[in-house]
Amino acid sequence: MRRSASGLKETLAVIVGEEASVGCGIHVEGKLAWCEGFSWRTRVFRDRIEAGAVLAEALAEARVEGDIVYAIAAGGVPVGYAVAERMELNLDTIVVKKITFPWTTEAGFGAVALEGIHYYNKTIALASGLEEEWVRGRIREIADYVVQRTLRLRGSTEYSVEGKRVIVVDDGIAMGYTMLVALKYLKHKGAARLIAAAPTAHVEGARLAASIADMVVVANMRKGPYFAVADAYREWRDISDEEALEYLRRRSPALQAFNTPSPNES
Repeated sequence: MRRSASGLKETLAVIVGEEASVGCGIHVEGKLAWCEGFSWRTRVFRDRIEAGAVLAEALAEARVEGDIVYAIAAGGVPVGYAVAERMELNLDTIVVKKITFPWTTEAGFGAVALEGIHYYNKTIALASGLEEEWVRGRIREIADYVVQRTLRLRGSTEYSVEGKRVIVVDDGIAMGYTMLVALKYLKHKGAARLIAAAPTAHVEGARLAASIADMVVVANMRKGPYFAVADAYREWRDISDEEALEYLRRRSPALQAFNTPSPNES
């Protein structure tokens, strides 16, 4: 069942209180930090809000400080809201889209952000018979989509992060391409420190994010040949852009009066 934004603060207070009393048992290994009490198993979170509350506790135990939270749209926004609420930070969003294979809309081998900033696994692309010209064309197409969706979610493609400590949140890190590209873009825009944070992650995806991030904080770390972000949640569904905006407006002064343009206006 969807939780209304009006009741989120009260719900979050209860969840954070419960989780904070338990503690997550943070374990730090190089740039990676995860909660031993929540890792190496599935179905640990009720939903994204609860996952965000646990992630906020992990960030607190890892002594992470930040100036702003950027949530990857749209699934990362409820998680980012819970983190921003706990840390008393403003919330914003960043759009990143996977580069998927021609035969599926799910599996990806890379990702694209604003300004065409991207990453893709050339080894996988080559092994899959994808020509570089085709990949480059897809990157251009996706870059156009990212611009339009960014405008629909926040009204501007400008990001003012120079010199800031930025916490980048998603609902999970699988291969790590989406998080990596979000970090790559914000680093390009001048962020002083980048923390990647997610309720759940595959250890290899977390390590890829750590190639750019100053630290990667995860509540539920997992490993093994089979991994799905959704497996960390007991309740899992897609988040619409309208719902994402509802969360964003509550912790983003710049977006409180923003109305998503209709399709013929965008």
